[in-house]
Amino acid sequence: MWRSVLGLACLLVPLVASHAAQAQSFNCRLARAPDEILICQDDELSRLDERMSALYFEARNRAPAPVRAEMEADQADWLASRRVCGRDACCIRAAYNVRIAELNRR
Repeated sequence: MWRSVLGLACLLVPLVASHAAQAQSFNCRLARAPDEILICQDDELSRLDERMSALYFEARNRAPAPVRAEMEADQADWLASRRVCGRDACCIRAAYNVRIAELNRR
């Protein structure tokens, strides 16, 4: 189901190729996973990563300890689901858009 939603979202968002991006949520020099490598190579995905990361850390840092632990677990689950996208830019873009929307609701 999740993959189907991302696939549909990919049809609605144009693919934009770009170069030499720098993600905020992880060090691109240490990127080894296919999704991380693509995020570091694509300016649009890198900007989405920066936006998601800023929203996540802002919300997490404001949260009380029990909520913070829950948020960290949710983020780990989301990262695992993004990793399934591999080098599929459309899937990664859709995953970021879903996560950003979730974080904006917090």
